[in-house]
Amino acid sequence: MVFPYRLTNETVDWNRTNIFQTSTWLDSSKELTSLMLPNVTGGSATDPGGAAIQSRLHIFALTLVPASSASDGPLLSVQYARSTQKWIEGSDKTQIYEVTINNAGNRDILRNHSVEISIDSPGVQTVTPSYIKRLRAGDQVRVNIGVKNKDGVPSGSSGSATVAVSGSSSFAATNYTFNATYGIKRYDATYESIYTHDSPDWFDSGKYGIFIHWGPYSVPAWGNVGKNETYAEWYWWNLNRGPNTSDQTYEYHLEHYGPNVVYDDFIQNFTASAFDPKEWVDLFADAGANYFVQVSKHHDGYAIFDLPANVTKRTSVAQPPHRNLLQELFDAATKHQPHLHRATYFSLPEWFHPDYLPYGFGSWPGGPATNPYTNASLPYTGYVPISNYISDLVLPSMHTLASMGVEIMWCDIGGPNLTASFASTWYNRLAASNKQALMNARCGLPGDFDTPEYARYAGVQPRKWESNQGMDPYSYGFNAATPRGEYMNASTIVRDLVDVVSKNGNFLLDVGPKADGSILEVEKEALRGAGRWIRGHGEAVFNTTYWTVTPQEGEFVRFAISRDAFYVHVLERPNATVVLESPVPWVVGDDVKVVGGNMSGEVVPSRMENGSVVLDISSQVAGADQFVWVFKIEF
Repeated sequence: MVFPYRLTNETVDWNRTNIFQTSTWLDSSKELTSLMLPNVTGGSATDPGGAAIQSRLHIFALTLVPASSASDGPLLSVQYARSTQKWIEGSDKTQIYEVTINNAGNRDILRNHSVEISIDSPGVQTVTPSYIKRLRAGDQVRVNIGVKNKDGVPSGSSGSATVAVSGSSSFAATNYTFNATYGIKRYDATYESIYTHDSPDWFDSGKYGIFIHWGPYSVPAWGNVGKNETYAEWYWWNLNRGPNTSDQTYEYHLEHYGPNVVYDDFIQNFTASAFDPKEWVDLFADAGANYFVQVSKHHDGYAIFDLPANVTKRTSVAQPPHRNLLQELFDAATKHQPHLHRATYFSLPEWFHPDYLPYGFGSWPGGPATNPYTNASLPYTGYVPISNYISDLVLPSMHTLASMGVEIMWCDIGGPNLTASFASTWYNRLAASNKQALMNARCGLPGDFDTPEYARYAGVQPRKWESNQGMDPYSYGFNAATPRGEYMNASTIVRDLVDVVSKNGNFLLDVGPKADGSILEVEKEALRGAGRWIRGHGEAVFNTTYWTVTPQEGEFVRFAISRDAFYVHVLERPNATVVLESPVPWVVGDDVKVVGGNMSGEVVPSRMENGSVVLDISSQVAGADQFVWVFKIEF
């Protein structure tokens, strides 16, 4: 449950509040005697500013789904099923029904069992059933089933649907009937309607994207270093905070530019003179990414795409460098790397837009900026007076981005908005052309995925999420003060990607180009190094999902699973053996194969020993790869 804002005694606090649901696997071979919950009464962690993070853990409900002792064999029990508003990519709107199934019996589903999952309903017929090749006792799987409306059944109508489990007679199954929507409904401009939207499979399976922060803040390119480093793209805001802050932006600006140079003076130096959009998209493809998210407008209000003159002239078209930089990048992707999905970051508020003043809150107050050295009120370059900031600037901007072919609306900050109106128009228009897009949780609505920044979840989140961070240790925009040796290297990129994917996340990795549009060599080298590993190991990353039992074992082992295989990721060079104490879906007779590296496809000896699966790793196998070693159990 996501609450986009909450009311205080006097104001509206636009910080989002979440209530999470999580599922935890318990070993069904053991008798449950107790559950111990963590004692979370306060936080010892600190935020980037050094303030203590206070937290509370409130348990509202606890439900146990028991394994069955009555069935001498596999017992497939449907825990949950629902119709969705998404369809199979590349199909003629074959709607996806999602089903969660437990093996509640005391024996495994193995390769000699043939299990088919379909939908029996008066409103839809199954056109793409799903199959279970292997499911350990006590384990769980989530499957997608493709359905089409039966003749004469209107799209958007509703009625009953029953999950049908069929196949070998050597397992038992329980029925599950639910209320379903038949076909894809049109979206209404309401919170409730937009909340039914799901992230499409291309995003869920794509796993890895490139984030780009590039704007006038790339000219001063200052965020300090070490423990004092902050986001360089916040230069203007940090400048106006005055002296004696940890980032020392006020002092830096005074020393390097003097008191009479103001932030908008940097626009003329945002030249993009070395910007080669083909080079960028080729780099993203070499990195192994499947999508990119370009900042179209940050909190400073400067947009790198064209907008109507009655909306704003604070754009890269009306102002220097007088180019539609976003369109150039999108055009290059379409022509040279068409597999890359195109997305944009868009800040709803602007720090100092005069007409945002009625909506201002916290760090986004609206109203004219001042020169922090002279206290003089400053003009807002490119400002066009408008009647209503939300309807006259934010909404037209979002519609303009959508018309450019944006596939992810990656908003920031939220606050007052007309996102429901925008999203209904956008989603309906895309559906008419058989395309699927999505938005994050920062557009003022819950969105389709959550976005922790410079952070990640320690465990699996069933709701889709995306961890985003810069290759810089703590800045998205280019920070010239950062030593080159502090940037992420290929090894760290790969390990972070694998960790995030094992927990149902995507990894959005940021580069911060210079003001001229050039990308640092240290970033390009690391991206291409990681890309070489990704190309050789992609089957263990893309089109996989998390293992419901556990995403990891210890510090250096991560798991991922697909319908056809189970993957073991080892995050350090393995020694003679890899011992897996988790109940991985291995059975006697399985071939465990190396994925990627110079010995890809090699079978490594495997055995059960004292209840653990043991993989024997030769020095040749260990020496044939780098960064992360991957082993596959084929079903």
